[in-house]
Amino acid sequence: MSLMMLGIGSVASAHHSAIASYQAAQSIEIKGTVRELAWRNPHCFLYINVMEGPFKAQTYTVELGSPSVMIESGWARDLLQPGDNVAIQVHPSRIGAPVGLCRDCALTINGKVAKPRVMQ
Repeated sequence: MSLMMLGIGSVASAHHSAIASYQAAQSIEIKGTVRELAWRNPHCFLYINVMEGPFKAQTYTVELGSPSVMIESGWARDLLQPGDNVAIQVHPSRIGAPVGLCRDCALTINGKVAKPRVMQ
């Protein structure tokens, strides 16, 4: 029984390792057009075709919360459409990859500040 509990703890710890993957104390803004909002468990992802800055001409992946957390935060599956212009604040990857985490992030859609935020 105790070995089983240790295994569960390590899986849960590995799954929620945002501190290991992202710079929680730093935030950057990503601007571009929406390629896709992937609405799935255990996390949703936003794929942005970046138009400027250090990730220009790359697809930047933003890790979001689970669909239930997204809904509680004011998001909807159809909030973002391919081609929408967005600006989003993210916690960047620790290794400089085009990946970030949206945790209580600010979002602008087609020039308008959006109300939804994500708390994970």
